[in-house]
Amino acid sequence: MTGARDIGVGVIGVGLMGRRHAENVARVGGAKLLAVHDANPSLSERAARELGATTCASVEALLSYSGVDAVVIASPARAHERHALAALAAGKDVLLEKPIAPTLDAADRILAAASASAARLQIGFMRRYDPAYAEALSVVRSGKVGAVRFFKGVDRDRDAPSGASGSLARADIFAESAIHDFDIARWITGDEVAGVRASAMTLAPDAPGPDLALAELRFTGGAAASIETFRGARYAYDIRAEIVCSEGTVCVGGFAQRSVEVLLPDGERRDLSVGFLDRFADAYLFELRDFLAGVRYRTPPRVTGEDGRRALAIALACDRACDDAREISP
Repeated sequence: MTGARDIGVGVIGVGLMGRRHAENVARVGGAKLLAVHDANPSLSERAARELGATTCASVEALLSYSGVDAVVIASPARAHERHALAALAAGKDVLLEKPIAPTLDAADRILAAASASAARLQIGFMRRYDPAYAEALSVVRSGKVGAVRFFKGVDRDRDAPSGASGSLARADIFAESAIHDFDIARWITGDEVAGVRASAMTLAPDAPGPDLALAELRFTGGAAASIETFRGARYAYDIRAEIVCSEGTVCVGGFAQRSVEVLLPDGERRDLSVGFLDRFADAYLFELRDFLAGVRYRTPPRVTGEDGRRALAIALACDRACDDAREISP
């Protein structure tokens, strides 16, 4: 799509994440939200009414809606393959939320469809657009802190998932939460993961699945990573990273070392956030702006389908590694 007219956008899935994408369209110059669809008609109708769009009864209706050039897919992961294949077949550029798909076979089918289409496929790893992580990458790439030796990621959700005991698969905590750190670790090291070790535990008695996951990554170039993912921290949404290098260390987030911090749900949170939409508000906006610029100017996506597949492969390898004490290759 080229030219000066507004880029027409459709959003598939307007729950928590999709609703934010839909809202951000209005904040990006040269774009217009035209159509929305959700499996829950009330969500779709509400988003359409409040954001000045049209609600579509089906994905097919959205993809054929006049003027739609690009779609954001924020439906549940189990629907990603079906929705992405339909959008790519219709020639629509796609911003697909993570994970790219539930399985590697499904991811490969999406990549094949993108390769056969003139449409662009971008994966929603918004942390790459976060100013703090982007600055950390810039420092590492400058060379002034030396070679990356170790990446430490801490990912704590304030709230825990709900549901009956055993209703949430173990892989979910790796593929839906830890996957952000898997992608960032690849991005900052500039390297691929050769092997993983992992464990997952259910600590809260009413948790529907594991609420703590620990993953160790070994990179082909010799660097290592340790990823902690915890759901239900209660005090805040707490995201941190340390990149330990041969000549220095770069930290994203963290606390002063000469103090004791007591973090409670009703306590002072300082610069912590209540949730991911708050912490990464700018990142989501910058991500959408970049995606739509690519739609207009036909530039390659900064976060590719292959990036999505590689992060998913790490997540699924971590899930398998929970059953075995040995290292697993993604």
